Order: sequence, then C-alpha cells, then structure tokens
Amino acid sequence: MTAARLRRPTQRGSTALAAVFIALAAPAWAADFQVDDVRLDLGRLVISIPKVSVKGSNLEKEAFLALFAKGANESVPARIAKLTAAEISAPELTMEQSVGEQKQTTTYRDIRLTDIGDGKIGHGESASGSLAIQGGTAGSMKGTLKRTAFDALDLKQSARVLTEKAAPGVDEAYVPVIGRFEQDGYDLDMGKAGSMSIGRTTARGFAMKVGPEPLLDLVEKIGKNSEALEKKADHKAAADDDGNDKSDVEKQFALSMLTLFDMVDYGSGEARDFKATIRPPASADAENKDKGKDKARDPVDWTIDRIAFGENAPDKSGFAVEGMAFTSGPGKGRIDSISYSGFSFANVVRELRTLLAKPDSEIEALDYRRLIPKIGTMRFAGFSIDLPASTTGTEPVKVALGTFELKAGEPLNGIPTSLGLTIDKLVTPVIASDDNPALKDMLAMGIDKLDLSARLDLAWEAAKNELAIRSFSFGSAGLAQLDAKGTLGNVTQDLFSSDLALAQVAALGATARNLQVKLQNFGLVEKLIENQARKTKRKVEEVRQQFAMVASVGLAAMLGPSDAAKTLSSAASRFVAKPGTLTVDAAAKSPAGLGLADVLTISQPTEIFDKIDVKADAR
Repeated sequence: MTAARLRRPTQRGSTALAAVFIALAAPAWAADFQVDDVRLDLGRLVISIPKVSVKGSNLEKEAFLALFAKGANESVPARIAKLTAAEISAPELTMEQSVGEQKQTTTYRDIRLTDIGDGKIGHGESASGSLAIQGGTAGSMKGTLKRTAFDALDLKQSARVLTEKAAPGVDEAYVPVIGRFEQDGYDLDMGKAGSMSIGRTTARGFAMKVGPEPLLDLVEKIGKNSEALEKKADHKAAADDDGNDKSDVEKQFALSMLTLFDMVDYGSGEARDFKATIRPPASADAENKDKGKDKARDPVDWTIDRIAFGENAPDKSGFAVEGMAFTSGPGKGRIDSISYSGFSFANVVRELRTLLAKPDSEIEALDYRRLIPKIGTMRFAGFSIDLPASTTGTEPVKVALGTFELKAGEPLNGIPTSLGLTIDKLVTPVIASDDNPALKDMLAMGIDKLDLSARLDLAWEAAKNELAIRSFSFGSAGLAQLDAKGTLGNVTQDLFSSDLALAQVAALGATARNLQVKLQNFGLVEKLIENQARKTKRKVEEVRQQFAMVASVGLAAMLGPSDAAKTLSSAASRFVAKPGTLTVDAAAKSPAGLGLADVLTISQPTEIFDKIDVKADAR
C-alpha cells in the first residue's frame, strides 16, 4: 500500500469529524440563535464555519459559552455529552488538516444535523462537498463529494477516540460510532498519478475504540513516517533526516498502522461502481538510460462493480470484490469475484504489536507460527488475463482460472488442523522454450494448452491421532487424472506444538496406514506412445508393445517374485497395453502402520512387500 493511498481521505471518517467539530464550535451558539465566522483551531485541524444556526436547545447562550469555554475543567467528551439541540445547520463547513508536509482541505455544504443529545446526533446530511490536497510526496489532488448522510453518530465516542488514549494495559471495547452511513458518490483527481471515483456507498455498524494514543496523533505520526519512507526510497538512503536508521522508521510506521487497524471495526456495507485510472511513473529503459530519458508506461484502467463487507458480503461475513476488470495498453484481465470469510488478522495484529515493541534480539527468537492468521475460506472465481504478442514480445498469452478456493479451519497453535484446496480449470498455454525440450514434445503431441484441476482435502482427527487425506486429485482435461486418498497414523497433537523440535519428533513418528491411488487416462498415454513412435520412426503398435513389455518384465524384475509384486506389474502392463483406469490399494500389515523406522530397515526394494498388502487392477 503506497503512502499516497494511506493518506487518501476517508469520507465516512471525515463526515463524522465534521459533525464532531460543529458541536465543538458551539461556544457562540444559543437556542434559535445564529452566529457568523466561527473558527476552531485544534493545531493539526482547523474548522471554519461562516454561519451556524441552532434551534431547540435547552441551554441558553451563557450555558453554551460555559460548556465550551476554553480551559473548561471537564473533558471534551464530557462537555459534548451535554450538548442538546433539535437542529444545527450550516451552509458551509471547511476542515483544514495538516499531516506531515501534506495539507488537506475538505468543504461540506448545506449541512443539517437533527436530534442532538446525550453526546449523539440522530441524523445528519451534507448536500455536497469538495476537497483539495497539496504538498507532500503524493502531490496535488482535488475531488468532489455528492450527498452524504448518516444516522446515530456518537459524538462522545468520536471525541474520545480523537483526543484520548486508553489507560496502560487496558484494551477498551469497541463502541458503535455511526449507525448507518450513505454517500451518493466520490470523485478524486490525483493529478499525474491518475483519477478515481466511487458510486453509491452504504455502511452500518461502524465502531471504534480508544487506542493507546489519540487518533489525531496517530494519523499525524503515520503521515510523517510514510513521507519519510518515500523519501528514503527515492534517495536510496539508509538514514532519515535526523540520522535515525531507516528500519526504526519502518518499525514505527508498521506499529502505527497496526494500532490504527486495531482501533476500527468496519461493520457491514458496500461500495459500487469503482473506477480508477492509475498512471505509473515513467521508467528509464536500457536504451535511454545513458541519455537521461524516461520511458512512459501505459496507464492502468481499473473498474470494480461492487465491494462488500460484513453482512453485505455473499457469505454474510468477511469481504468480497465483484466484477473487477483492468486494462493496460493492449493487455487486459478480469476477476469475477474475490472473497474471504472467517478470516481474521486479530491474533496477528496483537502479536505484531507486541513484537515490534521488543528489541531486535528478541524478534530473532520469535516463533513465527504465532503470526499465522485465522485463514477461514478464501476464494477466487472467473480469473482471466489476455496479453497479445505486442505485450509479451513472443506469442499471445491467455491464462484463465475457473475457481481457486482455500479453506482452513480449527487452528491449533496457529496451524490449521483441516485444509481444503480446490483449483478448477486453470487454463494456461504451452509455449516452446529452448531451455525446456519437454515443452516442445508437448506441442509435437498437439498439446498447446493445459486445462488443470486439483483438489486436496485433509483433516487431523484428534480422537484417533490420525491425519486423514480424504482426497487428493490432480489432472488435465483430455490428458489424465490422478486421484488418491489415505490415512497417516500416530499423528499426535505435538505435531502442532509451538516447540519446533517437538513438532519435528512428532512428524517423524507418523505412520502410513493405507493408500488408495487411481490413475485415469484420457488420451495422455496414447500421445506419449505416438510421440515416441514419431521420434524413433517406428510404428505406434510396436512402441505400445515395447512399453507393455517393459511394464510387465521390468517391474517384475525390480519388485521381485512376491504375489503383491506380480499383481502390481500385471496391472501396470495391462494399463499400458489398453490405457483406461489403473487402481492400486496398499495397506500396512501392522495395525500401527508403516513408519520411518520400518522403511530405514529395508535393504532391498522387494522387502517392502513383506510389510504391506497390495491390490491392483486395470480396466
């Protein structure tokens, strides 16, 4: 995430800030009273309101003045809780905020707030707005806002988050800050960097908690560290302007971002019709490097139909991006949907914050399993990339993916005890390469693309101390598919221990109890035989007979004279002679399974059949 993006305005938060500071600007307000040229200077944030009107307040002018007078004994949140009015309105409100070297000016127009009391605003609206950003490494930006509205804004909690910090060692609870939020549209001109816009946005249940430092201070720190990191990247320097090591700045930046992440619960909502044009900075190529010229890069046009989170996501939790498309020059791509549910960074944020506060020597001894997030379910669908020859410099490239899904559950010490992986219809071209003759053979066999699918489903069963490989499959449409399943025994809880040595001992103690394998031929064997016949200039039937003989006699010589070996070699030779489906079922003779120690004692390959039972068949 770039620093420019980090400092990009968040309009839901800005609207809440505007409402808070309208309330803070009330020293000159009174019941059914109008005041001009109100200005509130909070240092890093200055609020200017040309005209303010208050109706239906139960406080007289003097009470308002006492409540919001400079140097009042009560805290800002406590004073806000006493503000009461039926309506507060202002034709215009301007917020000027400085973050590092960057200055952002946001103006809201035709503001109307109603039902104000007990530190909350029942409803608020702004008909339109605009913003301008100047200075800093991101350069100048400007934008416009359409109608913005909200319900149930908690002014008191907002003020606490902005100006207070939690007591040492206290993790405060999240408190709803905005019950419901609506914005009809948002446009941002980022100058040389490009432009972006978002259509209608709705959200509910937005909550925040008081963190280890006030939000205003935290945002200021993030902005300064972000600018410092960008400058160091541009100048490739190892120290900042004060002589501090760059890693210290990175550590402080990361710690601040984690703190901000932990202070917010976004609730549920959606944003529609996202559009952006990103113009990458020019880069010097080898030809123009000595001439000091930069080569312009193609802009990236990016669109998203819908972004949803929480209850608005398809699984009623998590996050989803739908209908994402991008183009850059002649290249283009699309993803129908990206989503996750049950995913959580909570433990990772907690561990990282603790980690970054420690000396580097302690970081080196970290158990990185503690930094594994709760994965839940992650899913991609309808992915495609189309790059013409003018882009790749060789041949056109078209890559597509039907579905990718990763599902992990029941974590123990950070390690999932169940795992499911699905890859469906990964279509990729086969392109000849001088470094890889196998690709040339594939093209010679008429295989100009692969349509791959794979599946893995495994789970640890604590009651049995077993790891069940429920299914494993891998194959390509029109070629072949391999399916397998099996069971590993003596898999104890120690395998998931945070003690790496103990986990390694547990892994070495696992035993193989059974394995079932099925190989289905959909044309690959015939293509291999035909390709070998073409290379050796022989008839296809001659090569087939040779392969069948090798499978029968060669395997028999390698595996020995046991009945199991004969069964296996016979099935393999029949499969080669008439390719169809080959199945092999192996099971350890010992109820405990076949362990590593059993394998190490084998001096000849044929001895393996003294320890396992084998069934094999070809159809």
